[in-house]
Amino acid sequence: METPQPRFRFARREFLLIVTAALLLLGVLAYNQFGVHGGAARVSIDGQVVLSVDLAREPDGMIALGGDYGVPASLEVKDGKIRFVEVDCPDHLCEKAGFIGADGQMAVCMPNRTAVVIVDP
Repeated sequence: METPQPRFRFARREFLLIVTAALLLLGVLAYNQFGVHGGAARVSIDGQVVLSVDLAREPDGMIALGGDYGVPASLEVKDGKIRFVEVDCPDHLCEKAGFIGADGQMAVCMPNRTAVVIVDP
């Protein structure tokens, strides 16, 4: 007669450790997605900062870079975040980056040599 194999079971302490780690991870992800945004967006062209946008105070709308800076691109500011729109480049990867608004996030349009970086104001 075979003896039954013991089933693998978590000890109480291991279970609490896993649940705590999962809750901490969910909290970090939720903060990054829904947390307080609204730093400053630094727009640079050819490595030179040409525009600084305070996302907490900037009203929702569009910022055209073509007229003042000669770059065929526009930026959209909405709900304390910013993104590239209407970019004249072959791959449109910068548009696909979507809205950015948390400290350290960036979107770059390489063909137009334009970058938007979120910094703490």
